[in-house]
Amino acid sequence: MSQKRKIIWLVILVIFFISISILVKYSNQTVVNFDYYINIYSNSIQTPTLNSTMLSVTKVCNVPESIFIFLVFGLFLLLKNKKRAFCLLTIATTLGTVLPLIIKPVIERVRPISNLLLETDFSFPSGHATIATIFLLSSMFLVAPAIKNNFTKITFLICIYLIFPLVILSRVYLSVHWFSDVFAGILLGLICYLISSYICCLKKKNML
Repeated sequence: MSQKRKIIWLVILVIFFISISILVKYSNQTVVNFDYYINIYSNSIQTPTLNSTMLSVTKVCNVPESIFIFLVFGLFLLLKNKKRAFCLLTIATTLGTVLPLIIKPVIERVRPISNLLLETDFSFPSGHATIATIFLLSSMFLVAPAIKNNFTKITFLICIYLIFPLVILSRVYLSVHWFSDVFAGILLGLICYLISSYICCLKKKNML
């Protein structure tokens, strides 16, 4: 993707993110009703097996686990001499960690009530969804292209296509986030990745 296209997409995503943030901040009734509907539905499909699975999956993007994933990805990229890719991963992960912490106190959205997992900070946007999106994109466009063995690459991609989307889904399923929190987290993850890609001037198409 060219630098010009990155800017265009970045502007679109930022406008979209700001729009959703405003709607959430001022409790737009359509957004509130939709979030409540999704929350009620997610509660209705909970089972002991799914609960156990989602509680395990959601931990993948907790702080300690996220640091571990970053270190593994980063070390792999450095060993492959992918310095620009490492730069992108570092900046994106940093932005994806810091920005939700800044935005949450501004929006001040209260989380839904969860009987499965206790979270005490504000809800919007979802930090887990943000980091999961960044790791998913990094896996696809930075890590996977550096894997030479086709079987290993395919296995790796299958795993990340399953794990990181499930992390995002788990936040709604466990009722620790509203749907719009998670959607905004995905947008923020895309924004962080594009900003990082622009800064690092990655011009190769397979690096987005």
